[in-house]
Amino acid sequence: MNPTVWLLVVFLTFLFLYWKRLWLAFRERRRFTHMINQLPGPMGLPLVGSALNFSPDTEKCTYQMELYFRTYTEDIDSSGIMRVWIGPKPLVFIYKPETAKVILESQTLITKPGEYGILERWLGTGLLTSTGEKWHTRRKMLTPTFHFSILNNFMKVFNRQANTLIENLDRHAADGYPFDFYKVIKALALDVICEAAMGMNIGAQRGQNTTTYRRCGKCASSASCGCAHRGYGRSWRGGCPDDAQTTTAVTWRYKRFIRDVIADRKAKYQAAKQRGSEKKAATEEKKRLAFLDLLLDLQYETGRLNDEDIREEVDTFMFEGHDTVSSSMGFFVFSMSQRLHLQEKVYEEMLEIFGNDEERDVTSEDISQMKYLEQCIREVMRLLPTVPIIGRIISEDTNIGGYMVPKNTTAMIAPFAVQRDKRFYHNPDAFDPDHFTPERVKQRNPFAYIPFSAGPRNCIGQKI
Repeated sequence: MNPTVWLLVVFLTFLFLYWKRLWLAFRERRRFTHMINQLPGPMGLPLVGSALNFSPDTEKCTYQMELYFRTYTEDIDSSGIMRVWIGPKPLVFIYKPETAKVILESQTLITKPGEYGILERWLGTGLLTSTGEKWHTRRKMLTPTFHFSILNNFMKVFNRQANTLIENLDRHAADGYPFDFYKVIKALALDVICEAAMGMNIGAQRGQNTTTYRRCGKCASSASCGCAHRGYGRSWRGGCPDDAQTTTAVTWRYKRFIRDVIADRKAKYQAAKQRGSEKKAATEEKKRLAFLDLLLDLQYETGRLNDEDIREEVDTFMFEGHDTVSSSMGFFVFSMSQRLHLQEKVYEEMLEIFGNDEERDVTSEDISQMKYLEQCIREVMRLLPTVPIIGRIISEDTNIGGYMVPKNTTAMIAPFAVQRDKRFYHNPDAFDPDHFTPERVKQRNPFAYIPFSAGPRNCIGQKI
């Protein structure tokens, strides 16, 4: 065959295949757009959609999103699903328990959307960000390490760190000057999570290891902010505290610190095994081991975790435990500080449990008796969930709320809207711990309260 003819045939073949690929992509996009536009929601402008309606500032955007939700959730008979175009990308928001249940209960709709990708810079593909077979395997492997009988033995850590908190608060009270309470509880949360996760007391509450404290805080803030602004692109990162270069440097140093801790702990673990004391340690002390020790046990017993896998899970544990816990405590103190009558009820409950013995340590049995305090905590997490959005990729065409949602759609479940459903909360916008009396909880749709998500991808550490 003439070389020119041969080249022409090859060129035309590639051109045809490329054209066919473009045509299939166009047809799929047209199908996707047609299906997604059947869902209720504002159409927006060409190319930009509704993006111009939202500020790049995180605080302002939060109020704007709340206004959008209220516009569509006022109708009790609405479907509980809303479509919003952000540029060329549609987001499907879920704001009713029945529609949230379809996604959260699914064993197949477990993939997190691209907005979570920013977390992978820090966490890798640990339990929070992984999907598919890796997630299923890791979840099954890690679930026993969060059994209540093991978590119960962290009470010594909780009591010790709580006593340090009391000392700090007493000192601030004696000074008589205003202080930032959130900084105090962030240090408490970091001390607790570091000791529970890695078996080391970094002394954040006492002003020790300030470099580690700052790095952890910066990583958490940058990761959370990055998720919030991921959809806007680089130029709309108005609320983020650091640029990408600074964030990368801090994250790298923090990861190096965690790897050093793991290497040190692993060396001690292996030395103990060489001395033949591992069986005794496993039987007599396993319940008080740190999360890292339990991961090293899994590495030794199953051979299915390498050092980087362990680093991913320790970082995930640190991120989810530090940032969310400190935020919840801050919201709780803020909410209760405005309601002295509720404080009095909680105080009376504490008197019934402890009497005049204020010095003794708190036990798990004591906690089980703190019914009204638990109601107050749940009400805080209902009105002010630390995770305002739960994202999923719809991996197959799925009927949600009476609408067929096309595959590859990004769905965003909004706990702050789900948990204000008028059908399940008699006064949804008011702070009322009676929303969580045993009788009302029993009568309520379980998916009307999802601060820890629900279904197979619920928070593995929610009992902590």
